[in-house]
Amino acid sequence: MRAIPTGAKNHKKIDGKLLRTDKQFCHLKQSQKEKISEWLYQEYRRLWIEKGHEPHKRDNWKIVMAVMEHIAVAEIWIPEYEVRDYFYRRKSHLRKRIEKELQPEEAIEE
Repeated sequence: MRAIPTGAKNHKKIDGKLLRTDKQFCHLKQSQKEKISEWLYQEYRRLWIEKGHEPHKRDNWKIVMAVMEHIAVAEIWIPEYEVRDYFYRRKSHLRKRIEKELQPEEAIEE
């Protein structure tokens, strides 16, 4: 009789691929992290410009879901909660970047 390991299984076979179910953002390749970060920025900026001000926190799920669609198309496997948590950690950085970018040119010249 074979001994069963005591740890929880953390892989599933989906569409013929072995996927890690407990994958974290830090486990992604650098290029994948950069793509996801850029998609988050683009969606956050798009909503900001569309509304004319910083998106409300109730719009966070819209941003994350739009990015999850990009991730699915790119065939990057990462749980939605990891992307959501990463977005919450990076939100202040995104806000500062957009505020700096959208400053009127007159304020920069002074």
